[in-house]
Amino acid sequence: MHRAFAYVAAMDPPPDTILLLADGLPTMGDAAPLVRRSVSGSRRESYFADAVSRLPSGATVNTLLFYMEGDPMAAPLYWRLAVQTRGSLLSVTQDWP
Repeated sequence: MHRAFAYVAAMDPPPDTILLLADGLPTMGDAAPLVRRSVSGSRRESYFADAVSRLPSGATVNTLLFYMEGDPMAAPLYWRLAVQTRGSLLSVTQDWP
């Protein structure tokens, strides 16, 4: 997510709308982790906030969230992103797939 948002921010002209497909919060930051371990929920929230800080100003973010169990902060954080960017959030139902 970090690299995608950084790439989008570097586009000239920057896009006015972004369609984001996500299955939850990011599990890594800008650089790949050296060792594969589980990532805490608070760390994933931090990765999300860092990635969002890379978005170009004025871009509307519309997210399609394929919610995964065990990621309770995903929906609220993506909803907040939608509100802040005047975008939308659409999530699949709990019984998917």
